[in-house]
Amino acid sequence: MTEFDETGLPMMDVARGDENASRRVRGNLELLRDNSGDPEFRRLVQEVLDGRRSLREATHVPAFAAGMTPHIDRFNEKWEEVMGEDQEVLDDEQVERFKSLQAEVKSKMDEITRKVEELQRLQNDLQTGG
Repeated sequence: MTEFDETGLPMMDVARGDENASRRVRGNLELLRDNSGDPEFRRLVQEVLDGRRSLREATHVPAFAAGMTPHIDRFNEKWEEVMGEDQEVLDDEQVERFKSLQAEVKSKMDEITRKVEELQRLQNDLQTGG
């Protein structure tokens, strides 16, 4: 049975009752539908948007995979551009150094917090005459 959000639109099954997540899924599906040149894929996505089919069901239809392939291919191309050979990747030593610096910063912040709490306690003692 299809559930509906507060605006009367069918909830997306993958959102598990979360209206914000459902709206985000819906928006992404609308983008996919609107940017697809495949009429069968657009029809299938519209069925999901209309609540006549769940997104989980739609993923098992071959037309869904066929319609998603160009989008996934474009994503992979962009990913390769971003993560190309010129991309600097941290080695294990750099990662460990970063973690060490994080731990050092956390330790210093904890120390500062303790000192501020101690100062506040001393200030309260002075104000109360204790």
